[in-house]
Amino acid sequence: MVFIRFKSFNILIFILTIFVSAAVVHGTNVKIDENTIYLLEKINNFEIVVKNERVNVENLKHEIEVEKGKMVSVNESEYFDTIIEMNKNIQELKHYNGFTDVRGPGIIMRVSDSVSEDETIDIMDKIVHDVDITVLINDLKSAGAEAIIINGKRIINISEVVCAGPLLKINGDSVSAPFLISAIGDPEALYNAVNEEGTYAYELKNVWGMEVATMKSYNLFISKLPKFFEENYEIQYAEIAE
Repeated sequence: MVFIRFKSFNILIFILTIFVSAAVVHGTNVKIDENTIYLLEKINNFEIVVKNERVNVENLKHEIEVEKGKMVSVNESEYFDTIIEMNKNIQELKHYNGFTDVRGPGIIMRVSDSVSEDETIDIMDKIVHDVDITVLINDLKSAGAEAIIINGKRIINISEVVCAGPLLKINGDSVSAPFLISAIGDPEALYNAVNEEGTYAYELKNVWGMEVATMKSYNLFISKLPKFFEENYEIQYAEIAE
């Protein structure tokens, strides 16, 4: 080891120094030739080189530790940014799929069975059916609705609206008329989508005599899906395509 060698050189120098000093003090006729002096100088120079190398090694160790610290800091920063981005994506997915409470402008619709006294209209055509609500939902979505709720039931891409006798089933729960539909989005676009002539809602109201009332709102609140619905839904057949 360098340390052992360095120590040995110190001992050798020490012994030679004592030997030369003793020879001078006692008048010993010791001949110190140039080779001996050259050797002593070489040893001394080597000692200086070793000291300098030790300093260099310590400096390199310090630089390595500094670089390691920088790398850890950079990696932590990258991981932190990645985690923030992932959390943002998760929140967006929860929002788009109805698992968050939302608030914003939009419209409120009230749809109920027909009150028309026109006897030429069949009794079944005076009742609001699942297909009527489904078409209205699709019209609102086409007009840019970002969140929809019907009688407290949040509508998402996997929601079901089916007939159940005189009732409708939405997300597995039975609801009855009148159907109160709230939709968040551009109030003007949503209003026109269910009021302009030729729209499905216009036909329900003006041809079949359904009660269809619409109003704009600038501060609607739509609650998230019930927790049980979120937990009970399970994908069974669809797989992620590689």
